[in-house]
Amino acid sequence: MLVECFKLFYTFVKLGFLSFGGGYAMLSMILSEARNFSVSPVQFADLNALDMVVPGSIAINAATYVGYLHQGLPGAIAATLGVSLPAFILTVLVVRFFAHFKDNVWLSDTLSGIKPAAVGLIAAAAITIAADVLTVEGKHVGDLLVNPIGSISLAYVIVFVLTAALNIRFKVNPILLTVLAGVVGAFVMA
Repeated sequence: MLVECFKLFYTFVKLGFLSFGGGYAMLSMILSEARNFSVSPVQFADLNALDMVVPGSIAINAATYVGYLHQGLPGAIAATLGVSLPAFILTVLVVRFFAHFKDNVWLSDTLSGIKPAAVGLIAAAAITIAADVLTVEGKHVGDLLVNPIGSISLAYVIVFVLTAALNIRFKVNPILLTVLAGVVGAFVMA
């Protein structure tokens, strides 16, 4: 167990140091690493639903969730500490040295290059999770290529489209939308 907890800690320290753009940009990398800890894409998709109702950042929630699924409470603690440590270290360093480098063109250009990559990672995570969530139970994402109509759950697509439309067009609170989707799921999709 100690070795597995160290692996979780090391993995999430590495992710914390190598991930830019915030928690959502980290999602595709966390999903990739979560597979090494026997976390299925469906379990990972459940994390997104859970993240909507649990306070905290997606990166910390994801680390805690993956750690807990793999090694229980010790794994959750190891993964959470691992993902938090790099942010703490980098924040201390940035605060200490930012005044010296704030006008550095190279740093500004580097950060400008990272921004579109972060958006691409967020899009990749969204597409991966959407494909897992919107498929009919028992079907796999690969089935979408063979039989797209028979592989997609119409009920899930309707909830997805309505939620997106209500949020984008009418600015309905995401917490309210999450609760409503949960109620719909409990009664309509059960």
